[in-house]
Amino acid sequence: MVTCSSGNAFNERRVDRFFSVIGQGVVRLDSHYGAINIIGVPGSDAIRVTVIQSADVIDPAEMDRRLRMLDLRVEQNARGEVVVEARYRSALQWSWSNWPPLSLVFEIKVPQRCDVEVRNGEGGIVVGSLQGRLDLRSESGSIFTKEIDGSVKARNQAGAIAITACTGMIDAETLSGNFTVGRAGGRTVLASNGGYIELQRALGEVRIRGDGSDVQVGFSTPILHSADIAVTGGSLALQLETTAACVLDLRASVFGRVDVRGPLPLTVDAGGEGKSSLRGRVNGGGPSRIAARVSGGNVVVRGVEPLFEEGGTPVVQHADSAE
Repeated sequence: MVTCSSGNAFNERRVDRFFSVIGQGVVRLDSHYGAINIIGVPGSDAIRVTVIQSADVIDPAEMDRRLRMLDLRVEQNARGEVVVEARYRSALQWSWSNWPPLSLVFEIKVPQRCDVEVRNGEGGIVVGSLQGRLDLRSESGSIFTKEIDGSVKARNQAGAIAITACTGMIDAETLSGNFTVGRAGGRTVLASNGGYIELQRALGEVRIRGDGSDVQVGFSTPILHSADIAVTGGSLALQLETTAACVLDLRASVFGRVDVRGPLPLTVDAGGEGKSSLRGRVNGGGPSRIAARVSGGNVVVRGVEPLFEEGGTPVVQHADSAE
């Protein structure tokens, strides 16, 4: 299909494939580059792959020549897995001014229960709400997921990672991008060099490593698992609900300090507020220990009123009647 807009030549071709699946669907995608969008469709028992190939050319013969240089494979293997591979041959003949010779967009609709593995050289990865196992890797481009009932493994060289929610394990690492994780129900392992790390609601075990990173972590009550946080060249902010019970073992840099803000029932056993270290018990202590070591920054612990009762019921705030 050839379309023209505002005097610019634009040529687009589409590849559509439809595959029936039985049980848990599996998609494996490997591409040098492209924008990837994977959408879960409730009630579906099929996987539909659409690959949109476009270029700023008007000559169909030139478009055909560029397409012939693209090795594109979309098929279902003997195990029922849908495999998508895209490789562009003779890439070195193209200058940076006209790379890539083709733009690629992958739109994949999958059953709600589906395992997804993606390898992308350059381009973003977006995954909608799914039940399954995600393994996502990108060298340049952001990675974003919605609610995942399963596990997420993510690796990014030079882009951000954002995970809305995950019931299982999160294992994610980026060399220079930022992290944002909403609700983490299982063990959460995060590592970044230079990127900001935010974990909003941790329900499981936490392990965080940040080099040149500022880190913020919020814990849900009850705190049943330990946390091990190490930050170099940044600061750390912890958020605890006033009903939480745990042991704190916090150490800032030599010239840094540990500050406690908000109405947090804290018994100090060693060090103290405003000092470089603090060991203490929140609400008398508990089975879980939050340990943090910060080099080159400060630690702030903030107590907040709980948003949820035990069991996940929202706390209803009643406004006082006006006199």
